[in-house]
Amino acid sequence: MDHDTFSSDDFIGEATVHVKELLEMGVEKGTAELRPTKYNIVDSDLSFVGELLIGVSYSLLQDRGMDGEQFGGWKHSQVD
Repeated sequence: MDHDTFSSDDFIGEATVHVKELLEMGVEKGTAELRPTKYNIVDSDLSFVGELLIGVSYSLLQDRGMDGEQFGGWKHSQVD
């Protein structure tokens, strides 16, 4: 979405980022990264309309020695 202050936001497209291998490597090594890469954006008639720069990093959450009870979350949630 783009952001408009005085009117509704406009849908500008969508993207899919496949991260299965990133997650597998992150679990195995503790961290993984997809370096920032530029992708061309093309319209339905294949005309160039811009670029998208995207990068992703993944790190395992380190155990901080706290019990899950201290965080709340799903243990304290209820379905109505």
